[in-house]
Amino acid sequence: MKSINIKGLEFIPIESGSSWLGSDKGGWIYASQRPRYEVRLPDFFILKNPLTRGQIARLLGEDEQPENHDEPMTGLTINEIDSLQSILESAFESMEEDHPLNVRLPSFPEWNRAFSQIELRPGIVEILSDAAATSHRGGMMDGRPRPIETNGPLQHHRLAVEIHPRKQDSFATSNIPVDRPLPNTVIRFVLSPPRTEPVRRVPKSADVLGNLRTEIVWTTVLGIVPSFLIPVFRGFGSYAIDGWANLLFGGLVAGFVTGAIWRPRRPSIPYEEGVQELDGSLANVSQ
Repeated sequence: MKSINIKGLEFIPIESGSSWLGSDKGGWIYASQRPRYEVRLPDFFILKNPLTRGQIARLLGEDEQPENHDEPMTGLTINEIDSLQSILESAFESMEEDHPLNVRLPSFPEWNRAFSQIELRPGIVEILSDAAATSHRGGMMDGRPRPIETNGPLQHHRLAVEIHPRKQDSFATSNIPVDRPLPNTVIRFVLSPPRTEPVRRVPKSADVLGNLRTEIVWTTVLGIVPSFLIPVFRGFGSYAIDGWANLLFGGLVAGFVTGAIWRPRRPSIPYEEGVQELDGSLANVSQ
């Protein structure tokens, strides 16, 4: 594939493929990164660099270049982003390209797929098109943006990628408000094909009973049992009976602490085991 140039903006091609997102680690501190799931992406195009001040000035038809025109434009709100998107859409349609592509911010699967080929800057926060979410539950498995499905305050938030201040190859996701300007926030656009097939999503519900059984077993093994054995091995066997309430409480606390850091790995979700959405309803394909 060749790059696509729109009003001086070069969109580089990213080949289709399958990748895995999220984590299968069982500790509670990894809850926001679960579950690990497969994403299958089509070919798409993405800006190699975040939009600069000069590029936005040209898109808006300004004759003079602003100061620091090569610096990334920061602090754009969602309304300003939508306006820039509309300008690019009109310019792309006028090119009469054969590609049936949509202009928008990248979804997280698309951004992650292009990670090794795009320009990153330490300390920058990139705004994505996905709605804010507390975990990967309900995520889209074909790379399309996660839709806004709430009427609360989170409808004004979007998923974002925060680049490490010193290590540009390290990043984390977060939810940020987009209804007001924020420092260090930048954007880049993608040209991505519309998805016409039914939506396939990460199951929204986990195996609650299975997770509860796992938690009971490992809290008992790593917390409660050692709590009772320690006084026995130290020669205070009677305290294991007389002080059972204290030992039980201590074991539960120990189990809670270990659960934050470690638990057995959770199952990963292949594409075929997603939940398919048909006519606006969710049909459970496989759990």
